[in-house]
Amino acid sequence: MTFLYPSFLFALAAVAVPIILHLVQLRRAKRVVFSNVKFIQVSKDLTASQRNLKELLILLCRILFIVFLVLAFAQPFLPAADAAAGARDAEVSVAVDNSYSMENLHEEEELTLLHVATDRAKAIADLFPPSSAFKLFSTDKVNHGAAVQQSEVPAYLDRLNFSAKSFSPAVAVGEKPAHTFILSDFQKETFSPAALDAFDTLTQVHLVPLAAANTVNITVDSVYLEDEFIRPGTESVLHVLLANTGSEPVEDVPVKLFINDQQVSALSIDLPAQQSTEAVMAFRAAGSGVQKAYLQVEDYPVEFDNTYYFVLSPSSPISVTEITDQANTSLQRLYRNEPFFDYRAYSSNNVDYAALAASDVVLLNGIETLSPGLAATLANYVKAGGTLAVLPPAGQEGGAYASLFQNLGLTASFTGSSATAPKTSLAPPDPNSPFFRSIFSDFDPKMQMPSAARSIAWSRASEDVLKYRGGAPFFSRFDRGSGAVYLMAAPLDEELSSLPNHALFVPLMYRLAISSYKQEQQLAYALGGGTVQVPAVSLSKKEGVYKLQQDTVAFIPEQQVRGGKLYFNVPADMGQAGFSTLQLQDSTIATLAFNYGKKESQLEQYTPEELRALVGEERPNVHVYAYGDAFSVKGEFEKRYFGVKLWKYCLILCLFFLMAEIALIRFL
Repeated sequence: MTFLYPSFLFALAAVAVPIILHLVQLRRAKRVVFSNVKFIQVSKDLTASQRNLKELLILLCRILFIVFLVLAFAQPFLPAADAAAGARDAEVSVAVDNSYSMENLHEEEELTLLHVATDRAKAIADLFPPSSAFKLFSTDKVNHGAAVQQSEVPAYLDRLNFSAKSFSPAVAVGEKPAHTFILSDFQKETFSPAALDAFDTLTQVHLVPLAAANTVNITVDSVYLEDEFIRPGTESVLHVLLANTGSEPVEDVPVKLFINDQQVSALSIDLPAQQSTEAVMAFRAAGSGVQKAYLQVEDYPVEFDNTYYFVLSPSSPISVTEITDQANTSLQRLYRNEPFFDYRAYSSNNVDYAALAASDVVLLNGIETLSPGLAATLANYVKAGGTLAVLPPAGQEGGAYASLFQNLGLTASFTGSSATAPKTSLAPPDPNSPFFRSIFSDFDPKMQMPSAARSIAWSRASEDVLKYRGGAPFFSRFDRGSGAVYLMAAPLDEELSSLPNHALFVPLMYRLAISSYKQEQQLAYALGGGTVQVPAVSLSKKEGVYKLQQDTVAFIPEQQVRGGKLYFNVPADMGQAGFSTLQLQDSTIATLAFNYGKKESQLEQYTPEELRALVGEERPNVHVYAYGDAFSVKGEFEKRYFGVKLWKYCLILCLFFLMAEIALIRFL
């Protein structure tokens, strides 16, 4: 034990004052009252013994009162267990997790984890002397990373609000304070102990975990359209992937779909624990302009991910290019009858390669002679994301397609066919196949199917859309690169196939073209980074810098235009989910939807025991504190780095002996 002000110990000489007064008082004559002479000796002995005991107790109380009063002024304390890491007049860093996962409620208080974290951060500041300097951090630096005084800490902490960015302890790296406190829920999805290695080994890192009441959370993971081709006034189907990240199942979760702030669909769904469940919602998009849509689920207390925003953009006409040497084909009559198809036809020796590259789907119909250049161009077109349909010629020779099949890695070969070749009936399609979904309003498995001869044979397709009754494939899809190749086993020749005259022909070819359509922009994008790709405005029309406008705030992202497309990075400072407009010279180019990342929706967290196991013994400068009602770090930290202050106990004992003296004088 040592003293902060040892010079006060000289005042212990004042103990002599009550002792001297006690000795002087013993020399004074005492008057003894008695009623009978024979009892005088007994009364004198009894009264003297009581008086001596009382005076000794009073003397002892007075001596101890003076001793503990002097000790209180001298301020004794037990030295710090870790004197190497000083805490007095030290620079301190405090990092408070204010990511959206901190919306969760505390285990023992009806307060958010962020509210509890800021309260405990204030308590940490009170541990240090007023002369200490503090640097505060959240998902970003507070006060631009400049140090603040102890009296300013509560005001800065009270200004913290939730952030879309994920929290990392590394935000406080770069400084070299004596102590760094990290207050967080320590999500398993976002926290990595490797981040602690960036701290200087001389810096004492204190991990203060906060216990959440529960980890149940429901979020909209993603959405996609069953058919990307959106036609106004027609029914569309939206697939919604809902995730329950908690350890308990949730029943009857309401899900609502809004388009232009009008509810158009709703459902209730049961969500098993720690699983994703797909829901299907049908809707009709009214109008021909951009539709701002969003999904809402009801979930508490973590509400930041209850809304998922996306944009329904009107589909541009589907570009269909047919390469054929025939003057008039069934495909020409089919696609030209519908305004939402932009149909073009070229002969095999007069192909517009620029138009071909810009097409959504290319139909290679009955071509007998295929040049190596065209075969290579078609292969590159598929690998770049295009859709190619190969409809074989009626002749016996198919060697011209060998180069195309080889470039695309297709195990297909021509078997040849003629007008006398036998025709095999096709098997009814699978109504549950994604290709045929929503085509049949009333499916009849006994429907009369077309028949066709066989000109091409293949194996190992990605999907067999139609088959012969014997099980051999008739119309199949092969996924290659970012695109797809469709092969048909028979030509569109009435002598070899009855498909062109069958009712199935129109929906089959329409679905082929529609499935090839890809929206020029995604339904939604994620905040927190990533690259967005959208069509760029022709430089001959406008020049300038693209910017993102969100309400009254404008962001200028890093951007680059190449190949007729604009590529830009989502600004890191863009932290609000919702709709933004992409503008160029005050003209709106596109409407984009942005949503929060999914990491903060995963609420499962490390316990103090798990954190200690992760930290391990190889990081002696990292300390993990336990959960608790009271701030558990207070007692441990003061004892380790400040020592144990004893002056308060001395003052209490001083008052105790003062009251004891008063009681002895009054009642004895």
